[in-house]
Amino acid sequence: MINDTGAVSSARPLPGYELLFTQISKISRDHLAEILRNSISSADAFLYAICQQDQSTFGSPNIENLKMLRFATPTMELQFSKAVDIRFEQFRQLLSPAVKQEMDLSLVDIDDTDDVVSVELVSEVLSKNFSEAISITGRRLCALFGLAPSELGKSPLTEKHLAELLRPALHGTDLSPKVRAIVFRNYEDALTASLAAMLADVNQPMVSAGVLPQLNSLRKPMQAQVQRSEVSGRLDAGGQGVADNARQAVQRQAGQHGFPEIQLGAAENALFEEICNYLHTLRPQAEAAYRQDGQPQQADEGKQAAAAAAAQHMLSTHEMISVLSELQSSLPESIVSTMKGADASASIATMLKTEMLGKKHDIGMPYDSLSINREDEDAVDLVGMLFDVLMSERDFRDEAKTLISRLVVPYAKAAVLDRRLFLTKAHPARKLLNALTEAVEGNHGDGPQERELLNKAESTVDQLVAGFNEDIAIFELLEQELRAYLDQHRRRIDLAEKRAKEAQRGQERLENARMLAARELEARINNTELPAVIQDFFSRYWTHHLSMVALREGEDSHSWAVAIKVADDTIGVLNSEPPDARYDQLMKMRPCIESVLSSSGVLADSSMALVQRLAESAKHYSGRRSEPAAAQARESVLSESSMHLAFNKAALDYNQNDAEFFKTLAIGTWLQLEAGNGGYSPIKLAWVSPISSRLMFVNRRGVRVLVVSVEELAQMKKQGKLIVHAQDNVFEQTMDRVLDRLRTDFG
Repeated sequence: MINDTGAVSSARPLPGYELLFTQISKISRDHLAEILRNSISSADAFLYAICQQDQSTFGSPNIENLKMLRFATPTMELQFSKAVDIRFEQFRQLLSPAVKQEMDLSLVDIDDTDDVVSVELVSEVLSKNFSEAISITGRRLCALFGLAPSELGKSPLTEKHLAELLRPALHGTDLSPKVRAIVFRNYEDALTASLAAMLADVNQPMVSAGVLPQLNSLRKPMQAQVQRSEVSGRLDAGGQGVADNARQAVQRQAGQHGFPEIQLGAAENALFEEICNYLHTLRPQAEAAYRQDGQPQQADEGKQAAAAAAAQHMLSTHEMISVLSELQSSLPESIVSTMKGADASASIATMLKTEMLGKKHDIGMPYDSLSINREDEDAVDLVGMLFDVLMSERDFRDEAKTLISRLVVPYAKAAVLDRRLFLTKAHPARKLLNALTEAVEGNHGDGPQERELLNKAESTVDQLVAGFNEDIAIFELLEQELRAYLDQHRRRIDLAEKRAKEAQRGQERLENARMLAARELEARINNTELPAVIQDFFSRYWTHHLSMVALREGEDSHSWAVAIKVADDTIGVLNSEPPDARYDQLMKMRPCIESVLSSSGVLADSSMALVQRLAESAKHYSGRRSEPAAAQARESVLSESSMHLAFNKAALDYNQNDAEFFKTLAIGTWLQLEAGNGGYSPIKLAWVSPISSRLMFVNRRGVRVLVVSVEELAQMKKQGKLIVHAQDNVFEQTMDRVLDRLRTDFG
């Protein structure tokens, strides 16, 4: 019996380990096979439900997806079983040092990126909920084989290995990315539901055999208060509603309108108060210019006095919510057209209040007898201005504008119900708007993942519009689900951003190497007019060879010194040797010259012929120097090819303070760059070149969109092509812009 804590190994396997390990392998294989069957069965049922819901016909994508899944099921089960056996066999082979273990490193095909992201997500869920149980199991397996604790990560039942089993199972199948994602999500759910029982069954025979029996408390997995699958009911997979148990779990925490525990922010409160002060000052002017019924003011002072004296009916909060609920399901066309920019002078807040009072007017209450209390009107006005700024300054395509416009009424209702929407960053409605903006801003739907993300955002808005009554908790539920989806999407974006950084880094290293080679050549030629063949050798072949050496080995390497010596010796022959001796001297240098030519693919007979041409040309070299003007022209050409490092700063119009600010910009900072549609696209600082100090920015999809110097960035800011925000999130940024607009209007 082993009585240690698992930190000390016996350095040899326990007696009877083979029989025990075979038993453990069979238990694991049976459990995992059942988990896979449940995963595929759930995916099949889900796809069938989609076909039923959409009334898909023969040949439709949904029907084809279902057919392909059923066709691939036997292959998946067979390949999955083989993958499990291979994983256990690899662990068994740790006892045989003579058997070479394969390195778990491989290049990932671009088409497999989604699967890699899905594996990471499954692994994270298992690590979060089962890390202790998996660790205990691995320690017992290592003790069984007498392996050191350092081999724990090679256990066949680690989080990573369990998550990766599905990848070989899917290999070679023709399942679409959507179906593969559905299978992975159901595999995650099936693993989460069954893994505790599986690990208990795996550990039982080892405990009975005396393998670390003191480690016998496998805790039950910690369940998140609202699991991703519970919160959504898999919302993104077929438009299903929010699961009832998740809704109840969140509502138990909520107060009358939800989330009384969130703390108000002092900065947000001050911003809200300042905005409201401007609104109270400017509102009478706006009302004087635009009547709520859209008609000119009456000229008859008697009628005005009579209207003023009439009994006023101030809409209660209950009436406000009732009217907004009527507008929520069917947004008036006037608001839609205003949000799409059909009338640049129109205000969303004004249109919304007009439609609200119009609902009361329809039941016989005249406009002049209706009013809104100041607090509720502040909420409606501020929501309207918020969406005014969103629509005018964000990079929303027409489809995204239509989608975002449907949020106006729910957010106006949320603001009337709970003023903390403006007073704390932790408010769930704020967080949901941030997530929705991240999903649709700059998203053109070009690829399947982008299209799927738009569909997910649309599904979220549909559920908000359909399900929001007076319970703010729905914002929390939808935000959690959308945020989890965005986290998965962001993994793919991170990969794209990494590729963009690597490509930019490689490009700058190459340009820098070429610049170094050009400078070395310029220092040796020194305005000397060389024969055309020799000039071509240096400018094409030698500089290319030197730049490759700089890239691969650096300036301090032996290869660099050898390449420099080739140039120095060649020029030395031209300048020091008499014409008759130059041919022989250069032919003696043939091996060195041919090594330079080989970098450019000039080999064998071609290389020999070129060396002979160089030697012949050297005999006729006269040593003349070119004119200074030509030298200046050459210097200009070199500057243009040197990553714009020699751009003329004096020609730029920028504020020096802005340039200094951009020098301290942190990686990951978001700015907004003027877009072609009149709005501003978000860009993130992803990398700063250690060579040129230029800044590389990517968009929300991780694609490189801008590479500039700090001076050029400062000029863009001065020209109004760039917006720098003090806040990180869209909601806070937009609130700041609302205040800026009010200050401008007041001035």
